[in-house]
Order: sequence, then structure tokens, then C-alpha cells
Amino acid sequence: MIPSGRISGILQPVFSLRSAHDVGVGDFEAFDALFGWMRQASQKLVMVLPLLPTTPGDPSPYSTRSAFGLNPLFIHLGWLPEGVRFSVEEQKAIDTARASPTVRYDLVFPVKTAALERAFAAFQNQGSTARSREFEAWCGAQREWLDGYALYSSLSESFGQKPWWEWPAGLSKREPKALEAAQKEHGKRVRYHQWLQWVADGQWQRVRASAKSHGILLCGDEPFIIAQDSADCWCNPKYLRRDGRLGVPPDDFSADGQDWGLPWFDFEALAKDSDAWLRRRAKHAAATYDVRRIDHAIGYFRQYVRDVQAPKGRFIPADEPAQRALGEKNFRLLSEGAGIVAEDLGVIPRFAKDVLASLGLPGYQVMRWSREDGVYRDPRHYPEVSLVTTGTHDTETLRGWWEGTSDWEREMACRTWPELKGFQPPPKEWSFEVHEALLRAALNSQSQTCIFPWQDVFGEAERTNTPGTMGDHNWGYRMQPEVQKLASDEVLQRAANWLTRLAHEGRRG
Repeated sequence: MIPSGRISGILQPVFSLRSAHDVGVGDFEAFDALFGWMRQASQKLVMVLPLLPTTPGDPSPYSTRSAFGLNPLFIHLGWLPEGVRFSVEEQKAIDTARASPTVRYDLVFPVKTAALERAFAAFQNQGSTARSREFEAWCGAQREWLDGYALYSSLSESFGQKPWWEWPAGLSKREPKALEAAQKEHGKRVRYHQWLQWVADGQWQRVRASAKSHGILLCGDEPFIIAQDSADCWCNPKYLRRDGRLGVPPDDFSADGQDWGLPWFDFEALAKDSDAWLRRRAKHAAATYDVRRIDHAIGYFRQYVRDVQAPKGRFIPADEPAQRALGEKNFRLLSEGAGIVAEDLGVIPRFAKDVLASLGLPGYQVMRWSREDGVYRDPRHYPEVSLVTTGTHDTETLRGWWEGTSDWEREMACRTWPELKGFQPPPKEWSFEVHEALLRAALNSQSQTCIFPWQDVFGEAERTNTPGTMGDHNWGYRMQPEVQKLASDEVLQRAANWLTRLAHEGRRG
């Protein structure tokens, strides 16, 4: 369950934040000003996309290289006590990136990486200080995951980002002597990756303190599984197996299903070790966020795996009773002492939804997808224990959907959603009236939690990601105003007051 009763909030990836003090990509510093605006707008929760470390140079937040830790890309350089100075060329790149309507990763990655390396060198040169002792203590407390992650990251760099199974056999098989030698050889770089995680964690704790002072809940996004070339797969090959590829079976959306090329969880092997790795992951995530979204919830019930035994795919476990039992066990573990939301979109069997409901765990209601017998459901009849949203990071925006959908879809929405029944015939054109009615429909729903992507609050058309495509149009969206202007710009202030009024009408806030 998400605490705090009927609330509403915003979905905003960290990279999408825009600040006068960043280097062209959103970072942790921008949150405080955002929280202030959200408080004025009576929004109680901010949902982010995964903050986990990602593949170097890859902007996708789902290209995760660890189930633990944070992405150093989101470190705010201005908060580093070592201080950061830029060369003339770096400053030119920063100015260009800041002026861009989208994230210029080609400029941001090299500038930020170089700045962090210089800051670490300065930290190292200070010798033994209270801050260095704090760093060592933190490393000791995080050793269960940090040591393996830092060594993996260092080795990956030294081998030119080759996947770990292509490393020399001693290292790929984690032979003790080879690991000991690698630790000595790459000790300085290992310490650098540990330092990055320490800095990122300290800054995130600062964000958490700010959120708490504003009465805002932080909701993270926990991917179901991580990449084959990841620290966890290297360190735990008996749990995250590479002898098969995770995906989804054929359905109405894909005749052949989807082959994600990801490893699969061996839940039987995990169980033999008392689910220790999964428990550590859940505990770590619960300590990072107030609430977290569990991606691909059905994967904790059953996995669709393509392997030598079944090239076209098979379910593991194979039968429904075993799937039900596994899902209930896993979600009891994941939700222990934590608030979670189960991402139950797509083709989900009835028994999985029943299990989640019996555990009091909210699932998703994406309004344009929530139907019965092909007809939109009235949002006022959604399950109370659910999260309603106008879209996700993978959908077109609310405006894009309204302007691009069929006349029949608009007609059905206007017949079914009470707030739109005054629009006859339904207009294709986007207007303030249509915009307000759509937000009202979500806020007035029976769902306890309502989430709006930032673009939907402001009626924007730019989307965050287009699944199945690659290019600069993905993961590059940035909010238009700098967060510092949220408290002073008259238009943005009116938007906050408008959203407050709608939220209160929907008995939220």
C-alpha cells in the first residue's frame, strides 16, 4: 500500500529536470525547487524512473548494470566540496547542452565524467580527513554489494566495455586468485567507483530530507531484472542465469512475443539460499525510496524463457498453482515493511491480479487502456487500491493520444468518463477545456493514488520514450522551465493553483 490515503503526484525522470545550475542534464539539485512547486500544487508524490547505475554512454534508465546503487550522472557537481572547474571547451559544451531543448548526452557524458574524475583526484589528495573516514565507514556498511560492483565497473573499463563473459577465464569465473590480483591492480579505480556511489548516496539523502520537509513521498522504479552484462549477473550467475533469454509470449500486440535478451531469475536457486540476494535487493530499495514501482510484476509469478529446451519459449514455473504460490511468496517478500505499486500492465492472468489484491497491493489503471469488453471503464469504478495515470514513460502524452487517436476512441471516452460527457461531438482539437476534463477524470477516479506525467500537467506533446525504437528522441525530454522559475513565473504559479483546485475537487491533497 502507498501511505497517506487519496493523493496525487507527478512522474518526472531525473534527467528531465532543468536547472540553472546543471550541465545540461537533470540532477539531484533540482528537486528542492520542484518540491516547493509541488507543495503549492497540492501534489504529494514524485515518481522517478530507475536511478540505478547504467551502461556508460547509454541514456536508458533501464540499461542497468546493477540492482544496487545510483547513477553518477545525477550527481550535482555544485554540491561537491572539492569544487569543480571547467576548461573553456568544456564550458562551451555545457552552454550548448543547457540551451538544448533535449538532453545532449554526447556533450553531457564526457564533461561530467571528466569533472567527477578531477573531483575524486582532489578528494584523494586531501589524505586522511573526517570526510575520508566517513567514506571508509560508508564503504564498510555497503560492502555486500559495493565491492563487487566497483570491481566489476573497473574491470569493464579496463577491458574496453567487453561483457564479463569475454574477460580472461580467471576473472569471468571469479577465481579467488584472479580477483585478488585484479583488486590490487585496479585498486585506485575501484576506489573511484566506490566514491561515486558514496557521493551519489549522500546527495540522494539530501533530496530525501528535502522531500520529507515538503511532505512529498519519493517513488522509485525497480526494474524486474537487469542486464546480462551487469555486476549482479557476474557476481551471482546461479541466480541470474544466461542459459536462456527472458521475454514475453505471443499476444494481441506481438504475434511472436518479445525476446528481451535478458537473463532470467532462478527462483529455485534463490530459495535454496533463503532468498538472500532478493531480500538484500528489496531491503536496499526500501531504504532508498518511500514507495517503489515494481516493474513487470508478472515476472515474479512466472517468466517466459527461450532456451535450447524451448526455442519458442516456455513458462517457468509451468503450471498455474506453482505460479500463484511463487508470486505470493515473492510479493510478500518485496512488500515487507515497504510501500509498493505493482506494474501489472499487459497480458496479466486473473490469478495474478487476485493475489496482488489479496495482499492489498495496488496495480495500474492507465485510463486509455482500462477497458471491459473493449469499452472504457468509468474511473469512478476503478479499484480503490490502485494507481490511476494518464500515461507512462512509454506512451505518447495525453495530448498526443487525444489528437492522434480515432474519432471512435474519443467518442467512447466522452460517453464513459463523466467529466467528458459535455463534449458532443468530441473535438479532435486539443483545448484547455479538454485538458482540464481529462485531468479531472483521473483525479475524480476511485483510485487512491493518481499520477500525472509532467508533460500531461502542461499539455505538452513531447514524449519520453518510444518503445521499439532507438535514437536521440528517447530519454532526452527536458521540462521547459528551469526549476528556479517555478516559484516566480506567473504562468507556472497559475498552473500550480489550478492543479490544487482540481486535486481538492477530487478529494486529494
